[in-house]
Amino acid sequence: MLKKFLNIAKTRNIKIFKEIEENGKSIKQYIHPYFTSIKAYVRQLSANEMASANAIQDASDIEFTIHKRNIDIGMFVEFNDKIYQINAVDFREFLNADITFRAMQVNRKNYQEIRWSE
Repeated sequence: MLKKFLNIAKTRNIKIFKEIEENGKSIKQYIHPYFTSIKAYVRQLSANEMASANAIQDASDIEFTIHKRNIDIGMFVEFNDKIYQINAVDFREFLNADITFRAMQVNRKNYQEIRWSE
């Protein structure tokens, strides 16, 4: 098991979804089954990391590490009753066992339909 996941106190439950437009309807499509979540190691970026990346210092960027899944830039994460949009994905970390990605807080949207994967 990986070091980031050894400390159970630092893992959090998150949900990942993508937006789909279908027949003029806005649909929220989760990438995991109904009533489930994904375990993730979550941390806020330090001031040094934000400064070195020339990021805007709004402290809304968060880094997540999860076990390998099909995710991509533009998908969304639900964490602590907030919504974050994935803006950077590192597929090379941990020899393809895990994925680390960064996400920035965005405003919550309303959807006409919610779907879950099987």
